[in-house]
Amino acid sequence: MGHVPVADHRAAVERLVGDGVVERVALDRHAAGRRLAGDLVATDDLPRFDASAMDGYAVRPATPHQRAFAVVGDVPAGTAPDFELTEGQAARVMTGARLPAGTVAVVPVERTDATPTGPAPATVTIDSAPDDGQHVRTRGEDVFAGSVLAATGSAITPALVALGRSAGCTAVDVWAATRVAVVATGAELVRPEVDPGAGGIHESNSDMVAALAGEAGCAVVRVEVCSDEPDELRALLDALDADPGVDLVITTGGVSAGAYEVVRQVCSPLPAFDFVHLAMQPGGPQGLGRYGTTPVVCLPGTPVGAFVAFHVLVRPALDRRHGAPTRRPGRAAYVGRTRRTRTGRVQFVTSVLAADGTVSAPDARHLTALAAANCLIEVPEAVDQLIAGDDVVVHHL
Repeated sequence: MGHVPVADHRAAVERLVGDGVVERVALDRHAAGRRLAGDLVATDDLPRFDASAMDGYAVRPATPHQRAFAVVGDVPAGTAPDFELTEGQAARVMTGARLPAGTVAVVPVERTDATPTGPAPATVTIDSAPDDGQHVRTRGEDVFAGSVLAATGSAITPALVALGRSAGCTAVDVWAATRVAVVATGAELVRPEVDPGAGGIHESNSDMVAALAGEAGCAVVRVEVCSDEPDELRALLDALDADPGVDLVITTGGVSAGAYEVVRQVCSPLPAFDFVHLAMQPGGPQGLGRYGTTPVVCLPGTPVGAFVAFHVLVRPALDRRHGAPTRRPGRAAYVGRTRRTRTGRVQFVTSVLAADGTVSAPDARHLTALAAANCLIEVPEAVDQLIAGDDVVVHHL
């Protein structure tokens, strides 16, 4: 069987993962990081009324040269004045307070002869004539009710929470976080708290993939490490399939053609499963399908292969499901030593994009290079080397 093109398998993962689910949530700190499944529309004007932008005095001069005013009211923030300024009058106001009708301008307290604290004086004198509208925030000057504050697909940021809440929004439609279970397989894998002994290795795939899923907006509900015993994996997948709180299972390891490839052994007999070898490196061996009714994406067991495969194949499907925009690659000039690559498959090289717009591939091996990387260079199938000055495709991590 020939190698499957990367784009074909990426599309298959996208079909398997499927469309997202819309849910309505409170517009609060817990919504931060989610993506809007509909436009966020203001339900109130912002400001809701003409408001003071300063602590000071709302004034209505009788003449352009008037400096002394009779103080006829005191308006703390959160109250609504029940009076109107007439010519020659002033009222003490606090920042954010609703201005009395008739206000022409607000004069900061430091530009008056009044003390900043204590009872409001009977009269106040200002140091110079204010401009009309000075320090007045007019109703709706920021947002009018019915305005679109953020379009569908926008990420909810802390600032958007502030804007939306201030404009009267209390709830939003968002794409639900995909609930993911991660299963790392391999008899050689040893949990962090266990001595790996002579033949074991420190397990890292489970939490690495879980962290990648979290970065993609998923809710990681289970993280498991499983041996190469088929019965153990089968029991675990049975439990995950029976769990209504799991939308997607991602496995690592056990997908090649060797004697102890447990994921392949357990899942390849299933009619809704397929194992392939992609025309890509690293991360060529892949699998996907449904275990029962639950979508399962099977990544290779090497940490670098699992990392690259997640970014190239799984992240696009999750972004689509979560309403995120398509992540577009960029281009950069390659610098550094000539690097040989294998033809016949797309190479994804862990690389470093510099501030000057150039990109290099560290000489370090495997995980050391991965830890230093902030991007992947995509090398086409027909290219057998990277040479300084090459214009290359760059995928940001």
